Amino acid sequence: MKSIRWIVVAFSMFLFIPTSVHAASYPTPVKVKLLPTATFLATVNGNYQLIDLKTKQAIPFTNPVAFSQTNGAVVATINGVSYTSTSGFLLDEVTRNDQHDVTIGSIQQANGKSAPVKYRGSFEITPGQTAPNLFNTLDMEDYLKGVVPGEMPSSWHKEALKAQAVAARSYAYAQLKKSSFLQMTVASQVYGGKSKEQATSTAAVNETAGVYATYQNEPIAAYFHSSSGGNTENSENVWGGAVPYIRSVSDPYDRHASNPHYGWNGKVATTVVSSKFKLTNEQVVSLRVTQKTSAGSVQQMEATVYNPATGQKRTLQVRPSFVSSPDAFRSFFGVSLKSIAFDVKGNANVKVKLADGSEQTVDHIVGYTLQTNSGQTIISNGNASIRTENETIYYPTAPTEFTFTGDGWGHRLGMSQWGARSMAEKGFTYDQILKYYYKGIEVKKIK
Repeated sequence: MKSIRWIVVAFSMFLFIPTSVHAASYPTPVKVKLLPTATFLATVNGNYQLIDLKTKQAIPFTNPVAFSQTNGAVVATINGVSYTSTSGFLLDEVTRNDQHDVTIGSIQQANGKSAPVKYRGSFEITPGQTAPNLFNTLDMEDYLKGVVPGEMPSSWHKEALKAQAVAARSYAYAQLKKSSFLQMTVASQVYGGKSKEQATSTAAVNETAGVYATYQNEPIAAYFHSSSGGNTENSENVWGGAVPYIRSVSDPYDRHASNPHYGWNGKVATTVVSSKFKLTNEQVVSLRVTQKTSAGSVQQMEATVYNPATGQKRTLQVRPSFVSSPDAFRSFFGVSLKSIAFDVKGNANVKVKLADGSEQTVDHIVGYTLQTNSGQTIISNGNASIRTENETIYYPTAPTEFTFTGDGWGHRLGMSQWGARSMAEKGFTYDQILKYYYKGIEVKKIK
């Protein structure tokens, strides 16, 4: 979630600002990579200067400035006059002011469209692979004003919003230790700039200014998600690495009356599932969960595949052969699953009588040996016709689709946002909420 280096001395935070960014007015600078279209307009409101990063010279400008890229160099066009720089440009906020902002005319949105967005702070426009890179540098607290309402509805209880603000601040800090900048999307945290700010979420940011969730005096990677589905999870059961403060907790608070993320389902065609296994002459005829954690997270799955040409079946272990971590189950099967707290069932369940006389419900019968009046036959793919006294019934021998059903939304690590809402409405304070979801932490202000 930035392009700065942090030096921690005596548990206090100091920031070294790269010389390419003239943002000394930001007490705790944060750098975010924005996603503009290939050519975009910047309209300035306030005291700004435009600097060529190659020559370090200021360029007089009026609104708007158009930015594009030609032959690996950034082009700034002002009133029909173009300036080209192989290093790019800095649109620098000379004096920090709450009323200042820059409108970027076309920022890519989650729906695939683009829209104008206002941002606080300063901007670097540097050469990209085929189009300019756009980085927004601003103070941490101003950054959070554009994050919190993007991650949690601003109408929710203030204590939940304050918990979200502290979690987002801590997460951003932890990410900046590993990366030079943050993304504006869920890859880091959803950042909507000044355009998305709301009075209630801004108040939550202001009232927790400088407050972090810490473990052993260091701000934590405070993972959060929408809904836990009734339990949060240990980090190693989702992404593979043990984190001491990301431990599974029972989460009855998540079952808020308005929480829509229980009992969800997703359907996917068998042909789509089979394609995910890169099968050539085989098809998936059975999917089942073989291992879950005590918190209900899927850890292992098994697929049965059938070859119509040979009549042979074989079993594939879905993990780790095909997915790198349990969390990857959410996207592997060709349908987006809300969480890894799920079960799966095909649509070809049939009750059969086995040779020993017992009855069993199976999820497919393709490849089974069927005893008929004329002898034995191997059941092939398609529909099996069963003649009764009054009619002929056709049973699918293998599923044509699988249905996943489950609870929760997200990776189930750290704070549940729905749980935070419920706890806040029950009278818990933001620090109590944070300490419930992150184990062994302190919630304190760091200057």
